[in-house]
Amino acid sequence: MVGIESVVRSLKGILQLNNVELHKQGLLLFTEILKRQPVEIKLFTNLAMCKDAIGVLMEAVKCPVQEVAVEAVKAVAAILRKDHLSCLPVQYVELQKLIETMLKRCADLSLPPINRRPSHLGHSIQNKAVLRQGQFLLSTVEGFRNACRLAVECQSDPLALENAFTAPGSESENTLSSFSEFLLKICDSLCIPIVLVGLVQSPHPALMEVFISTLSTLFTVVPSMQEKFSRKLGISPFSYIFVLPSSNPALNQACSSFLYSMCLSLHSAAEKMEDSSQQEREMSELLQRSLPQLNYSVPESLTLLSETPDAFCLDEALRSHQYCLLLLLYCAYALEDRFVPEAELFSAIRNFLLSVQDQGDCPPPYVFRAVLYLLAVCQDKGEALDLVKADFITTNQSFFKFFTFSPPPLKSYCV
Repeated sequence: MVGIESVVRSLKGILQLNNVELHKQGLLLFTEILKRQPVEIKLFTNLAMCKDAIGVLMEAVKCPVQEVAVEAVKAVAAILRKDHLSCLPVQYVELQKLIETMLKRCADLSLPPINRRPSHLGHSIQNKAVLRQGQFLLSTVEGFRNACRLAVECQSDPLALENAFTAPGSESENTLSSFSEFLLKICDSLCIPIVLVGLVQSPHPALMEVFISTLSTLFTVVPSMQEKFSRKLGISPFSYIFVLPSSNPALNQACSSFLYSMCLSLHSAAEKMEDSSQQEREMSELLQRSLPQLNYSVPESLTLLSETPDAFCLDEALRSHQYCLLLLLYCAYALEDRFVPEAELFSAIRNFLLSVQDQGDCPPPYVFRAVLYLLAVCQDKGEALDLVKADFITTNQSFFKFFTFSPPPLKSYCV
C-alpha cells in the first residue's frame, strides 16, 4: 500500500515540473506496476488513493505534449481492471470523466498535413508524427475496450452492481447502469468517428482488431439495447467487414465475433419464429462454425453462392458457408445496406436455388426466409427464375408469415 501511494504522490509532483522525459518515465513506471500487479492482490485498498490515481491520470492525459499524453493513455488502459477499481463504491462517475477526457484528447489530435515533396528530414519527422498519432489512437481504443470489459465484469458482481454506500433511493449517477449507457453513447459520438477517420488516414490491422472487438463487447454492456445497437451499427459504414479479406487471424476472429453478435441480435429481434429457441440455437451454431471461414471479397462471395457441391462427395462445409453468407446478406439488405449489386446477387441466389433443387437439399427455415427476402428486394434488377420450379418456392413461402420485414411479393415468373 505504501509503495503505490508513494508512486501516485511522486507522479502527481512530477507532472508539475517542466520535464517531459521525467513525465514519460514516471507514467511508464506506473503503467508497468498496473500491468504486472497479480489479480488476486489488490493494488488500491483505499478509496481515496484510487480516486487520486484517476485524478493524476486525467491531468496527464490533458498534457499538451503528445509524447506524455501517449504514455498517460497507456496507463489509463492498464488501470481499467476490475481488481484495480474494486474499492466500494466503484467510482463510475470519475471513470466516465477519465474516459471522456481520453477520447476528447484523441479527437483533438490530428495528423499533420502531408507534404507531397518533403525533404529527407521532413519525411522522417512526418513519419514519426504519424506513428505517434497511430499509437495514441490504438492506446485510446484499447483503453475504451478495457472500460467496456470492466462494465461487463461488474454485471456479475453484486457489490459492484449495487454499488453500496451510495445514498439509498438517491438519483445517483454513480451506478453501473449509468456508466454502461455512457459507454454506448460516447462510443457513438466520439469513439467510432475517431477510429473511422484514423483508419482512412492510416489503415492498421491492429487498430481494426481492437476496435471491432470493442464493438463486440458493447453488445453485452447494456443487454436491453442490443437490437438498437445492432441497427445503429448496421446502417453505419461497417458492411465491408461482412466480406473483409484478411490474413490477420486476430482481426478475422474479431470480425467473426462482431458479426455473430450483430446478426444473432437482429434475427432474434426481427423474426417471430416457431420453435424459436431451437432455430436460434441452430443459427448460432451455424454462425459460430462458418463465420471465421468467410474470408472472401464481394465477387468471391457471389461465386461461392453459385457453387454446387460435388454429387459424389458430401460437402457440408460449402452449404454451411452459403447459408451463413445468405444470413449476412439478409441482415445487410434488411437494414438497407446494399453493398452487393442487386442484379449480381439475384443471379447468384438463382444459381443457389437451382443447386439446392438439383441436389434435393432442404435449407433450414431461417435460411429460406433470407433467400425469399433477398429475391423479393432484388427481383426488379434480376433475371427470371425460369429454371426454378414454382412449387419449390411456393412450398416454402409459408415461412413469410414469420417476417416482420415485409418484402414485396415475388413476381410470378417461375415455371
